[in-house]
Amino acid sequence: MHEARSEACAILARAGPATRDNAERYTNAMFARSMKPTRTLVGLTVLALGVVIVGAGCGGGGEAHPASTGEVIVVTQTAPPASSLPRRTATPSPAPTPSPLQVCAPNPDPAPPKVLQMQEPQPGQQLKIPFHVRGWGSNIGANNKGVALGIVDAKQSIVQVLNLPPQPNTYRLPPPDLERTDNSRPFAADIVIDGVKEPTPYCLWIYLETTPEGRPRGVVQVPVVVVP
Repeated sequence: MHEARSEACAILARAGPATRDNAERYTNAMFARSMKPTRTLVGLTVLALGVVIVGAGCGGGGEAHPASTGEVIVVTQTAPPASSLPRRTATPSPAPTPSPLQVCAPNPDPAPPKVLQMQEPQPGQQLKIPFHVRGWGSNIGANNKGVALGIVDAKQSIVQVLNLPPQPNTYRLPPPDLERTDNSRPFAADIVIDGVKEPTPYCLWIYLETTPEGRPRGVVQVPVVVVP
């Protein structure tokens, strides 16, 4: 039985699907001629089952193999819910340490606080145009000389130079560490700088006098930022 099935399988394998279909049609025709209609139906059924059995039993080497179902198994990996994922807390970066405003060149001749003081504005202050300056000098009332104000930009270019006359000291108190004399006077002015379109650093130079070469003497410097 096994040898017959193997031989049939070999024949079917060589013949291919088209030859098997032709053989089946030829057999059906022969059965239709020689048998009655009722027996033809039974013969066709038996022949069809035989072909199916032989075809199903034909595998490699003539051995029977189970038919494949053709099903595809899909494995899906499901990610864990977002709530279960570990969370990493960002470490806040430390705030940068503010550095002094670097706009003033080295002071060529600093004035001691007992001789000259600038009370307003404060170093590093942001000022809106026009801004107010004021201070005291221990001897600026002599000969009504007052003080000079120079405004210098970050490129060390002189923007303005103003002469500020001394003001009356009536009902005004000088700073406690200023040396008081009969010529101690305050000074003050409202300053306007043209062409400022964005925050711009400046260095305010308040000085008592200049040398014959034009170098300031007795200088107090105040770096500021001027906004329109």
